[in-house]
Amino acid sequence: MDNVIGIGDINMNDVMKMDSSKALSMFRNRFAAYKKLVDEIGEDAAFERMMRAYPGQQKAFMGAFIDNTTLAKGFSDAKPIFRIMGFNMEVVDISQNGTDAVLEIQRVCPVLSLAKEFGLDSPCRVICEMEQEATREAFPGIKAAILSRQADGDCVCMFKYERPAKEGTIQAQKTQSLFSRILDLIRLTPKIIQIGINLLKNQVSQH
Repeated sequence: MDNVIGIGDINMNDVMKMDSSKALSMFRNRFAAYKKLVDEIGEDAAFERMMRAYPGQQKAFMGAFIDNTTLAKGFSDAKPIFRIMGFNMEVVDISQNGTDAVLEIQRVCPVLSLAKEFGLDSPCRVICEMEQEATREAFPGIKAAILSRQADGDCVCMFKYERPAKEGTIQAQKTQSLFSRILDLIRLTPKIIQIGINLLKNQVSQH
């Protein structure tokens, strides 16, 4: 099987014309290719074969978003293309202590049914696990992990990515942290006043 239809078959024309239908067709092609390879050479070899083009593709695609900014900003900028592909994505910045880190939360998994269509228990091996491995290979220094899976009954799919923060990012984290504390105190002022009133009422009621 010399020409495996997988992540490596996507090109600029595909990106420009991407929609949920085209994305689903692309994913279906990947499942079909994986299933054919599994039948021919087994699961581990099929995974390795499908991965050949993936890191380079991942570098080109995600590099455009995360190479010159924080992971949170990059992933946030990528949300529109995920939305076009049928995903519903949230991004949470969890950077701290010199680490640039983000949570990617997917509320919708558009490929859950495809796994069953091709006789697989879960789509994660073909989609998310390849995604994580490709990211680690494409961006040395990035840690990638799957924290929860809708295929396992979780309400969302959640992924964590982290890497050492650049010096400018570390300083920005410290500045943002101080600024956030000030904003939090301002936002909490009405609640702090309400707590004081509630405590006073409680003291009065006990006399």
